[in-house]
Amino acid sequence: MEAATHAIEPQFLSQALAQGTKLRIGQMSKSEHEGIIREIGRYEINIEEKNHIITLLKKDISYISTPAPLILSPPPASVEKTSPPTSGSAEAVSAKPNIQQEFLDKAIRENQVLTIFLITGQRIRATIDAYDNFTVLVQEGGKQHLFYKHAITTINR
Repeated sequence: MEAATHAIEPQFLSQALAQGTKLRIGQMSKSEHEGIIREIGRYEINIEEKNHIITLLKKDISYISTPAPLILSPPPASVEKTSPPTSGSAEAVSAKPNIQQEFLDKAIRENQVLTIFLITGQRIRATIDAYDNFTVLVQEGGKQHLFYKHAITTINR
């Protein structure tokens, strides 16, 4: 049974709002916006761009980038390790390895530089700081990026 991981996105967006950080936001349609977060909703983000408020749906966002890290020490990415289920139990029979979790945990542990491919065709080489169920937080060239998993097609070592 997996324990819940720390949600990175709310912490990242709250820090950006509190600090008034100018963000670059890429959408699935390949359009980009630069602005400051003014409001964070469950499904959308309102940003101020050139003195206009724009609402961006989170499901249409592929990444959010900052000029400098917003989260300096992300929470641990891996879930708590529990004792393995006893042989023959229903939990043991249905237990399967979480390949994505194992891959990301190893990348973080070994500080591996990975290539991340987005649906938009964008490619980035970065190290992973943390991840949760919906996002991956990475560092690249002194910048911090929050990628939504729904926008990631492939991650290569």
